Amino acid sequence: METPYACYLRLSVLLDLQRPRTPDEQPTQWADEHFFITVHQSAEVLVSHALVELARASEDAQAGKDARAAAALHRVTALLDVLEHHLALLDHLEPDSFAAFRPLLDNASGAQSHQFADLFHRIAAADVLGPPTDSLPARQPLATAALQALRAAVIRWQIRHLLLVERMIGDQPGTGGTSGLAHLRAQIDLPPRERPARPGDVS
Repeated sequence: METPYACYLRLSVLLDLQRPRTPDEQPTQWADEHFFITVHQSAEVLVSHALVELARASEDAQAGKDARAAAALHRVTALLDVLEHHLALLDHLEPDSFAAFRPLLDNASGAQSHQFADLFHRIAAADVLGPPTDSLPARQPLATAALQALRAAVIRWQIRHLLLVERMIGDQPGTGGTSGLAHLRAQIDLPPRERPARPGDVS
């Protein structure tokens, strides 16, 4: 019988979602793929709440509640900071181990994540907190500072993700048909001098 804790969190459903395609007869590869799925699914859950908080920040900003909007943006930033460190989990998956089950992904790719794309698109938008109004002709200082911190967190995540992909697959194309590293580099909105160096770059 489920405890109230398990029932409230719907753990029986949640813990049944990690289903590797590797056969049970290959326990080491099965565990590697299970680890990979777990990391990505947990990331998607965190991003889903980041989108909730971003919408709340916009509503509060439009209502002139600067402190509440800033608090929501700080929570999104905290979630992105966790997601950046979350990528470090995959440093415990060796490239050869990933290569062993990578064909089982078919064309699945993180680049296909609608949630990540939506989150980053919204954060980058000039009107992320809504357009100016007659009563609020300019963005309030607390929300402005919080938004700047949030955009910096996105860049940190993108750089960390780029370095992870570089370690895992090098210059191979992405599983979703992208150009891999070149595609990821193009997503990072940094001046050239601040872009992460590629192997062989001369300083």
